Amino acid sequence: MVPKRNILPILLKDCANGFYQQMYFLGKDVIHPAGNQLIKYGFKKSPSQGLKGTSCYRLDEPSGVIELYGSCASTYSEDSKLVFLRERCRFYHWLPNHPLIAGQWSADKVDVSTPQDILASLTPLLQWWLAYEAWIEENHGSDYRKQCYREWAKIKSKANWLPPELATQWINTFLEQQGQTPRPKQLLSKKAI
Repeated sequence: MVPKRNILPILLKDCANGFYQQMYFLGKDVIHPAGNQLIKYGFKKSPSQGLKGTSCYRLDEPSGVIELYGSCASTYSEDSKLVFLRERCRFYHWLPNHPLIAGQWSADKVDVSTPQDILASLTPLLQWWLAYEAWIEENHGSDYRKQCYREWAKIKSKANWLPPELATQWINTFLEQQGQTPRPKQLLSKKAI
C-alpha cells in the first residue's frame, strides 16, 4: 500500500495565503465607518516600536497574546511563539525571547520547524480568526465582509483566496481535521458546481 502523501506543508501555505487576505480585511476593519473594529473587539492599540507611522494591536487571550501589525502578526503562549510575515506570506516560529517588532526581524530570528509544530503553534491564531470573523458577521452582517472581498479582488494581482463564507469553513475544517483538509481550491470548484 502506498502511504498517503503528507500535504500538511502545502495546506500551511494555503493557510498563509488565507491569512494574507485576512490581513487586508483587518486593515479595512481598522478604518470602518463605525470606528476601529479591532479596538471594539478588545485589542489595545499602541504605536509600533519598529516601522514609523504604523500601529501594534495587542489582544490578551486565555491561550496567549495576539499582536497584529500591517506587515506581520504574531501569537505568543507559554509553549510557543509564532509569527506571520506578510512579505514572505509564511508562518514561522519566532526564536528570540522578546516579541516581534514590525520591520525588525531577520532570517536568523525565525525557524521553519516541522509542519506539525507550526500547526500546533498556529492553532490559537486560527481559533481567534474564527471567533473574530463570527463577531464581525454578528455586528456587521455577511455583506460587509463580502464587500471587503470584492475590494480585495480588484487590487490583488494574483488569484484571491476563498470568499469569506468558505474561508471560515475551511479554517474550521483545517483545525478539526488537524491538517488533513481538502485544498481551498477544491472548495472553490465544489462551489462552482
